[in-house]
Amino acid sequence: MSWAVVARKDFEDAARSKMLWAITALFVLATAGGMYAVSMVNDNYTAKQTVGFLSSPATLIVPLAALVVAYLAIAGERESGSIKLLLGLPHTRRDVVLGKLIGRSAVVGVATIIAFVAGAIVLLVRYGSFPVTELLVQGIVTLLFGLVFVGIAIGFSSMTATRSRAMAGAIGLYFLFQLGWSIIPMGAYYLLEGGIPNPMDGFPPWYLLLQILNPANAYVVVANFLTNPGGQNMYQSLVTGDAPFYLEGWFALVILFVWLLLPVSLGYLRFRSVDLS
Repeated sequence: MSWAVVARKDFEDAARSKMLWAITALFVLATAGGMYAVSMVNDNYTAKQTVGFLSSPATLIVPLAALVVAYLAIAGERESGSIKLLLGLPHTRRDVVLGKLIGRSAVVGVATIIAFVAGAIVLLVRYGSFPVTELLVQGIVTLLFGLVFVGIAIGFSSMTATRSRAMAGAIGLYFLFQLGWSIIPMGAYYLLEGGIPNPMDGFPPWYLLLQILNPANAYVVVANFLTNPGGQNMYQSLVTGDAPFYLEGWFALVILFVWLLLPVSLGYLRFRSVDLS
């Protein structure tokens, strides 16, 4: 269980550096503060509707926080040379990558749990009760969403040797998923159809699939699917004709798990063969 030693040390280092507490404060502000603001602005909102609002700020804040937590996990140690000391102990490179993944995931996990407990308190004060199932499901999906971006950051950090490259990668990834991703389906549509899609005519299923492949969009679909299983997500309502299986909520969950596992696996394969001398 050498990876567990790496994970524990990584988590403890994050706590000592106040990274854990900074991320927790940010999550509490976004979760509890966001729900309080929504409940104050709109008196007609129920507690369940207020919980549903959380997906919007989470798509912006959770990826940013997770990338900040994890982008230097391995690249920072490679640049400082401390990675050689770490590997000089009875740790394999797989132990290092897995330990870093779990350690940084624990930081995001603790912050998420505290934030949703604070959110439950806000709902209890504002509404006298809170929807346990909806809040729990939203919290679990948000935690998974955070772990996805930890995995992406660890994977990228495993492939880079300097802090500057890791930072550039983290910034680039954030803007890709927040701003740049929509260019991908739009560009593909233009190349295939010779124009831009018209919402009045509906969208082809493959175009909507490219949208859902963005983990931020997949997170929103999964949150809606698990809190409202019988409902139709917005992508299903936009499709031309019958919606195929890959626009259903469960498939968006598969997409999130692929994003969790694939980048860190590719990063490990690169890190396993790199010359650290």
